[in-house]
Amino acid sequence: MLMIMLISLQFVPEGIELGELPIRKMDIFSDIRSVHQTIEVTDIPIDTSYYAALDTSAWVQTDTITENTLGPVPLKDSIVYGKMIEDYTYDQSGLKHFFAQIDSIKTGSQVRIAWYGDSFVEGDILIGDLRDTLQSVWGGQGVGFVPVTSEVAQFKRTIKHQFKGWNTFSIIKKGGNRPALGINGYAYKPSIEASIFYEGAHYFKHTRLWTNAKLFYSSGANNRITWQLDDRVQHVDELKSKPGVIHQWMWEGNYPGTTSISMRFAYPDSLTLYGASLESGAGVYIDNFSVRGNSGGPLGLLKPEVIQQFDRYLKYDLIVLQVGLNAVTNSLNNIRWYEAELERTFKHLRKCFPNQPILIVSVGDRGGKLGDELGTMRGVPAIVSMQRSLARKHGFLFYDLFWGMGGPNSMIRLAMQRPRLANTDYTHLTHEGGKVIGFQFAGMLLEEQRRYKNQKQFQ
Repeated sequence: MLMIMLISLQFVPEGIELGELPIRKMDIFSDIRSVHQTIEVTDIPIDTSYYAALDTSAWVQTDTITENTLGPVPLKDSIVYGKMIEDYTYDQSGLKHFFAQIDSIKTGSQVRIAWYGDSFVEGDILIGDLRDTLQSVWGGQGVGFVPVTSEVAQFKRTIKHQFKGWNTFSIIKKGGNRPALGINGYAYKPSIEASIFYEGAHYFKHTRLWTNAKLFYSSGANNRITWQLDDRVQHVDELKSKPGVIHQWMWEGNYPGTTSISMRFAYPDSLTLYGASLESGAGVYIDNFSVRGNSGGPLGLLKPEVIQQFDRYLKYDLIVLQVGLNAVTNSLNNIRWYEAELERTFKHLRKCFPNQPILIVSVGDRGGKLGDELGTMRGVPAIVSMQRSLARKHGFLFYDLFWGMGGPNSMIRLAMQRPRLANTDYTHLTHEGGKVIGFQFAGMLLEEQRRYKNQKQFQ
């Protein structure tokens, strides 16, 4: 009710008086909207006639509210789309639990977010700026979870990363005798003298140093790790061994911490690595689990019993799923196949994380040729609507990234900026564009936190 009253006050004309008291026009989304207003955009011609040819009945199953509908259902084209997180949890408590954990940071707690995504956030685009902003406000230092190998190691601004001698397995890589996959959808088998090197990057304020380094692995036989901080002396540690069990090796240092760590593994037999985490105690950490080409369905290869072993170490407070980019096309006129895939994925994600709030971030805008003109691909609004419907059905949180970016043609407008905020594939953001959307997402979370604190005062 309070939310409805606040939104309604936006539409009160200026100059109206209540008795002798003038009523000031309110805009509760001004902090978020101001991010958009700092970017000058050029109008792009758009042909909307192609929407008329779609079988729109396949976009969502229904918008009818029933007794089993979870959470408040905003109106179509609601002004809150893209401006706030829609809470479809049973008692609208998803964000309450998350922000209660944020409050606990001041008593020494960590708050961790697992962000499952596709190439849209590859290389820490968007997430890097979001992480750095939230760590400036809520605390924390370090990039969090990092993979053993990476296709975009030279592209990242959050960490300098080198590696050699690894066989990589993933949720989208077919063939081979694939081991159990880790929480990020990958597993890595070393060859003789395999090595990893991580060094703090200086682009972001909070990824330069860390005081803790954690390594996640499984081993069926005795093994060793040779490790070195910066240019200091080398150390050799024994690694625990027990088949089918995820272990954690950890180095703990003191403030201000270290700028780099290198690791070597001399005996590769029966050793599987899953990744490392670089962090510094209390604060917020966003672990980027992006996998190029992930439509969501491949997450079904994650084994809940394995993921929950990771969660006992990492203790996630919010799970984010952002997929759909690889399902968007211009020829799309029926998405029931993708709806069925995400239905299975949502159920499986709940099995992997039975107690955490899950936030679905919709597919963002994607542009392409529509006849002789550029425009938003026709599959985008259909998939966004379907993702919202499934989030409501499963009692998840939901954020409309499509409207958060600006709606139809927003990716094209971003690509026409100087410097470019999106690539000319009209699909992916540049680092600069990721900064804009990352700041916007951070602003929205801080606005949600203010709303949580205001509601808490009246409870």
